[in-house]
Amino acid sequence: MELQSAIRDRRSIRKYKPEEPPKEILEKILEDGLWAPSNMNVQPWHFVVVRGEKREELLSVISRSGQSILPKLERIFAEKPKVIKFTLEFFHDLGKAPILIFCFGPGEYKDPPLGLTPEELRIFHIDRTTNQQSVAAAIQNILLSAHEAGLGTCWMTGPLHVAEEISELLGVTNKELVGVITLGYPDQSPPSPPRKPGRVDWNGF
Repeated sequence: MELQSAIRDRRSIRKYKPEEPPKEILEKILEDGLWAPSNMNVQPWHFVVVRGEKREELLSVISRSGQSILPKLERIFAEKPKVIKFTLEFFHDLGKAPILIFCFGPGEYKDPPLGLTPEELRIFHIDRTTNQQSVAAAIQNILLSAHEAGLGTCWMTGPLHVAEEISELLGVTNKELVGVITLGYPDQSPPSPPRKPGRVDWNGF
């Protein structure tokens, strides 16, 4: 698969077949994620891949986060109630995706220490942002690699509303949840949404 095809044909999948992909395919996809760029090459990411019984435990927590994003859904999709309904249903069962990937960054940047000077606080927030961006780059690698392997994914940030409960269930400490990826064989073919205009400015050309 050519890179441009992978980028332009990938879709967020919210309905999955029950079959689980082989572990060796998952290992290759995660390895591709680890080759993402990162700030100063610190590679600040940590991934937890979940299936089976633990997935069911986590699903009961994640399903509650759908209500947390309801106000945002109602604001963005005020004229599209079906989109709101479908999104909430997806949070309820995650489209039956058999695999969940929990994506973490360093935890020491979640809350700034007390007593920082304005300059120290500015640096703290920049460090947190650059680490989050590095994890996001790895997530994009995973999405594209999964697509190349014939798998579907959906990058979720709604579960951040229940991040502490997720970390506790996974036994993850001193790390910050950046996103959750659902993964499996797709059971839908969503249409290509048009790209919004006016998102690029050219200066000096």
